[in-house]
Amino acid sequence: MKNSSSDPNILILEDDPDQMDLMISFALGEINKLMDDENTSDKQKQKLKSIQIIKVVDIRSLERTVSVYKGSLLAVLDCNVPDAKGGKSHDQLVKTNYKITGQHKPVDIVTEHLPNTPITMISSLNRFQRIVSQYYKSEYDLSLNFIGKSDQSMIKRNIGYYLRQYIKTLD
Repeated sequence: MKNSSSDPNILILEDDPDQMDLMISFALGEINKLMDDENTSDKQKQKLKSIQIIKVVDIRSLERTVSVYKGSLLAVLDCNVPDAKGGKSHDQLVKTNYKITGQHKPVDIVTEHLPNTPITMISSLNRFQRIVSQYYKSEYDLSLNFIGKSDQSMIKRNIGYYLRQYIKTLD
């Protein structure tokens, strides 16, 4: 079966190759758990097989990717990524008159192009969790999931949750 840009996908934005491998491993592990679950129907298994995992390493490639791939069932976004390949990683917070508003470039990009896609932010420090969450809740009534990179079991559970939500819609 050939995958297309409209097939369901999990979008992962992460500039660290080791962390990217870990996120992909988590996503594949959760897909395999559902495939092995006796309660998963054949129709659901077929849909699980068509899920693509899309790796993105910087803001420029994120912009190109979201303009092409439309079937995202989850976006996992690192808070601290470079603007372009080979660039220096930074927090991607939008500043207005040198004030941090809580607006975050990757979140804006995903919500603009993939408006109904759930977003999970991952960060090693979570230092901007409160301000980013408050900004998107008050401005767009959007709830973001924030998970520390060290909480690997929570990242797996989060991915598994959205996969289960996706296959529930198939029956």
